Amino acid sequence: MLPRNPIARDTAELPSSSSPSSSAKTRPSSRKHKPSKENDPPSDHNIIVPYSPSHVKSKSPLPPRPPSSNPLKRKLALDTIAAENSLPATTDSGVKVIVRMRPLRKDKDEGDPIVQKISGDSLSINGRTFTFDSVADVEATQLDIFEHVGVPLVENCLAGFNSSVFAYGQTGSGKTYTMWGPANSLAEENVAKEQQGLTPRVFERLFARIKEEQTKHSDQQLNYQCNCSFLEIYNEQVTDLLDPSQRNLQIREDVKSGVYVENLTENQVSTMEDVTQ
Repeated sequence: MLPRNPIARDTAELPSSSSPSSSAKTRPSSRKHKPSKENDPPSDHNIIVPYSPSHVKSKSPLPPRPPSSNPLKRKLALDTIAAENSLPATTDSGVKVIVRMRPLRKDKDEGDPIVQKISGDSLSINGRTFTFDSVADVEATQLDIFEHVGVPLVENCLAGFNSSVFAYGQTGSGKTYTMWGPANSLAEENVAKEQQGLTPRVFERLFARIKEEQTKHSDQQLNYQCNCSFLEIYNEQVTDLLDPSQRNLQIREDVKSGVYVENLTENQVSTMEDVTQ
């Protein structure tokens, strides 16, 4: 029985000696063997072939993108390049944790405060130190919080980044006051300007900045479209507050739109009056 390997088969047909009485003859094959793994000789596992990057055929890289005119995007691009090259650089995860300390209420809170601000980004609770991105003490006003959180939020939004504020804390810690101000904060005639929370101030700043950009680039005819929605998530159920009949809405994700709430009401707004209606 001849071996399956064609190279071994040709070798087996060769005469074992040069005797003239041998009748075995070899004829050159006119068929060309195509290179394949089947025709390759068995590899020797004791031989180590050194790896060279030149052996790998890589695609030609795309032409470099022009530098962005936006300073925020340019900063993120430089940070990404520095990280890839293992260079020391300031990393920005895009998420900042800011703590606001609520003052004690004389009619309800008793005892001495256990939280002490140590520096601009750290505080102490019962002798233990915790560090955050920023710490606002009890003397911080609504305007201070807006300038520290709301102004960068609007600028990032205009630069093309998704921006959001998530208020977290126990009941009575001041979440609603920080985000909205007093209960009647949306009605300007019923609340002092200095008591307005983060949300109405952000809306005012956003519309003012849009107007500035349109005036500054009037020759480019910039168009901004703002859509407003209002929802509540309670007991893992999403309710449309602009249309309370829409309950138990589903959160979806799309390649183009990103994360969104299906069938959520959206109203187009262009002024602060549109938002407060």
